[in-house]
Amino acid sequence: MKKNCFFAIILGISVLLTANSYALSISEFRPQNKHKEIIATGFTEYPPFGYSVKNKRGEDILASIFKPILDNMAIDNNWTPTYVLYKDYDRQVLEVKRGNIDVILGAYHDTTLYDGIELVYPAAIINPITVFMLPNRISEVKSTEDLQKLKGVRVKHEVYSNFVEKQLQFYDIESVDTTYELFERLFTKKADYILIGQYYGLIEASKLGVRNQISVARQTLWQMPMFIGVSKLSQYRKMLVQKIANHLNVPANIEEIKQKIIQMVDKAEIDAQGVVPPTFGMEQEQ
Repeated sequence: MKKNCFFAIILGISVLLTANSYALSISEFRPQNKHKEIIATGFTEYPPFGYSVKNKRGEDILASIFKPILDNMAIDNNWTPTYVLYKDYDRQVLEVKRGNIDVILGAYHDTTLYDGIELVYPAAIINPITVFMLPNRISEVKSTEDLQKLKGVRVKHEVYSNFVEKQLQFYDIESVDTTYELFERLFTKKADYILIGQYYGLIEASKLGVRNQISVARQTLWQMPMFIGVSKLSQYRKMLVQKIANHLNVPANIEEIKQKIIQMVDKAEIDAQGVVPPTFGMEQEQ
């Protein structure tokens, strides 16, 4: 009896030592500081907030005025930021909602498109929506009521908040596929004005070489706060919301974003020097 008890004790100790040894081996090989991959996306055709550029291999990659925020955080927090770019913007938003993408660089509050995405406060920037017109006609518009009497044009892929979309029901506005068509409608007088985000519009006008041929309304129609969003299903949700909010709560960081946007708008105009503006087919009418 005593002999059996002795062997039982020895066996128990052996099992315990083996278990502890196994636990130590697991601990030894488990990464102590797990490196996090943060996947982000954003607008695809909306500079300076989000657009595609070519890398050295000729591949389309995401560029955004907001990328330095995540890039700098990655250095401080042992992250690896990976930027995803699809041609279908709605698909990108859907992948954020599903938790396959952690962060979206640019989103609007109270907007159905972004339901299921947590917006980080405060807003990263204000996106002013304004009107472009031919210089000899800009004086015709002194209020939003004046616009309701005119024909407008917008580009389909520019996303507006639900509030702005509801307001646009009272305007006569045509939607077109490209920014080239926007300015074509304006210069051929098929439209009286262009409705567009001010920064985006100035960059696109510069690319076409028509920046000096259009006038911008003195007062913007709507000021849309633009946020950085985090997927509610992201495993890093709590951490990302806290880190991004801390960054955006520093006034100097917000001011830096504003200044970079101004620099990008100015650079687009400088880069476009010497660009021959399109005739938009008007030479055929002469």
